[in-house]
Amino acid sequence: MFRVRPFQERDRTALEAIYRECRSEAAWLQSTQESNFARDTDGEALLVAVGNSDEPEGFVSVWESEAFIHHLYVRNGSRNKGIAKQLLDSLISRLPKPWRLKCVRANDVALAFYLRHGWLEVSSGVGEDGPYAVLEKA
Repeated sequence: MFRVRPFQERDRTALEAIYRECRSEAAWLQSTQESNFARDTDGEALLVAVGNSDEPEGFVSVWESEAFIHHLYVRNGSRNKGIAKQLLDSLISRLPKPWRLKCVRANDVALAFYLRHGWLEVSSGVGEDGPYAVLEKA
């Protein structure tokens, strides 16, 4: 069983590891910029999915003023257990909709996940990691 709670400073090392692991597995990432958890989540609200031992299994980071979901990552061994959906659902009480995010089109697993969960494509563009879709959840 997993639950979602706010970030605590003691989570930092585990979240940094999840972030590096997930981004290193992302063959679709074209950016040569080194992953830096602290820099890449600076100023964002962080919610953490934890198991019974309170060990982080995934996280979501949100730029609250724009209801923009910037990062959603789940540890490799904990995927396909509903954690990503649970992290998004935890935002319902704290973040007014509509929510938005960018998803690189080459990240077909993530894009399929969002579309399967009711997100709609509202625009698109091309960034440093290639073509992306802007998705919205109302």
